[in-house]
Amino acid sequence: MTRRGWCPTLHEPMPSGDGWLARVKPFGGCLSAAQARTLAGAAAAHGNGVIELTQRGNVQVRGLTPASAKQLAEAMVAAGLASPDPAAERRRNVTVAPLADAAVVAELERRLEAASDLAALPGKFGFAVDHGSFSLDGAAANVRLRACDRHWLVWPHGSLTALSCGAEEAIEAALMFARANMSMREATGGPLTPAQPERHIGKLAHGTGTGVPLGATDAPTLEKLVDLAEQFGDGVLRITPWRAMFVRYGRVPADELLAEAMALGLIVDPADPRLSVVACPGAPACARGHARTQEDAARLARVLPGRAVHVSGCAKGCAHPSAAALTLVAAPDGYGLVRDGRAGDVPDRVGLSFDQAVAELSR
Repeated sequence: MTRRGWCPTLHEPMPSGDGWLARVKPFGGCLSAAQARTLAGAAAAHGNGVIELTQRGNVQVRGLTPASAKQLAEAMVAAGLASPDPAAERRRNVTVAPLADAAVVAELERRLEAASDLAALPGKFGFAVDHGSFSLDGAAANVRLRACDRHWLVWPHGSLTALSCGAEEAIEAALMFARANMSMREATGGPLTPAQPERHIGKLAHGTGTGVPLGATDAPTLEKLVDLAEQFGDGVLRITPWRAMFVRYGRVPADELLAEAMALGLIVDPADPRLSVVACPGAPACARGHARTQEDAARLARVLPGRAVHVSGCAKGCAHPSAAALTLVAAPDGYGLVRDGRAGDVPDRVGLSFDQAVAELSR
């Protein structure tokens, strides 16, 4: 089955400018070495080899055809990266912080797969499971679970109070909030700021965060990063909502891993200006895109390093649905500039060329 929408799944891909797009949601936010190699091989064999990381810690494969999308789905299910049931896969939306309690995450995902009474959950309804070292406050979620010293906190998006309970009760509470809030079609995270991703890039307390420039990489790079994860870490790639992959330390000094990852073109410096810019695929990858946003965002990071800007190919704002201090929105007549708002808000300026947009942003 295929459907058009801005939130595709593995079994329900959507057409885009460069073919069909499907989303893989690794269980627990983790890719084992074997799974990562299978994913990379499938992306190259069935798609165009482009691999994207999303703000919910998912992986997108591009350039598919209706036939190859089915082949990709079969390969991912066989690799243990997806549920065979399209409905269960659709509602299994769990954003996981690196090093979060694996048992709690696994049980939450299992319960979501089995919860047929949650079939009416909107495709964008999601859960976030925190870890003490990695806050997911900036990630979009409708229900949040946070591990504390000896208990868990659970609360729905927008609530000023949280339930304090044990691990099993936390899962029950999360499902209870989901059943009570099935009409919540969207939840937004925090504002786009340079500090949000940079806290999770480079040498960290328990491992290394390797950022993917503007969220897009390719199958060969993923395979090489897997090799590094096995050589320098525990062999597992943890997909984060900061469009980065976290590798837990092994016995080898982290500096060697950082140097190798940097040679692959990945981001390992928390001061890298590309971390300040968020951009969707844009034209020609997206049929709705009015500009080559990836190219423009990369140029923007070079000429205005450190400015937090969302560059969107259209008014949908898929790369960053939340409000941002500065958003460039592409239209047929050029870029519009939105201050302190979302891509779909009324822009303050319209019809800007890229150079004119840079001039506006530099003021």
